[in-house]
Amino acid sequence: METITEKTFYSQLSGSAAGAITATLIGAAIVGGSAFFCGTQLGWTNLLSVILLVLTALCIALLIWFIIKAVRVKHHPVFQRYGNAAILAMKINNGMRNPRYLAKPLMGNAPFATLLTDEFIVSGTELVSYMELKDLCSVKAGAFGQYHRIVVGDPLLTAGSLAANKMGDKYLESKGINSQTQFDLLIMKDNAGKQHNYSVQHKDMENVLATLRQIAPHIRFEA
Repeated sequence: METITEKTFYSQLSGSAAGAITATLIGAAIVGGSAFFCGTQLGWTNLLSVILLVLTALCIALLIWFIIKAVRVKHHPVFQRYGNAAILAMKINNGMRNPRYLAKPLMGNAPFATLLTDEFIVSGTELVSYMELKDLCSVKAGAFGQYHRIVVGDPLLTAGSLAANKMGDKYLESKGINSQTQFDLLIMKDNAGKQHNYSVQHKDMENVLATLRQIAPHIRFEA
């Protein structure tokens, strides 16, 4: 089993930030180019031009936000709440030695899919999902689903819907999910109302829920 280090945390965060920045840059370029074309052809006061300009401004604001997040990886909320990356890495490594539930990843470079111990739960594909059980107040089981909606008739909309479906599939694959695997989703909320999702193999879900009832009886189970 791979040992978790500070570098593991920061590499994941940097990779996520880089992907978000790249996607936002592409989006800003497309929307900005469309805004320029509409502005020069239809006029800058045209409703479509104005909408595209507003969207371009939003993309730029989002890009700045992602860049700030990338620069401030060491100040992620999970580190402020539970300790720095070194402390969390130590806790996770200790937890892997005596887990209540440990799902291996079916793809990708994650050290594991989901780890549950007597004290915390964490996703290996997103280590900053670390949550101590004492701070969780509700849980329910959900199911992963892949829904492909194709818009026909308009070539641009068709291409857009195909791209959206592909991005959705890539997201699931990044979490260790594909059409050949059967995972369910453990949906948990903390005492601040924030939702946290963890993948659990379908065959293990009942045992995981039973384990949570045993080690965290304060957590409310929802249908």
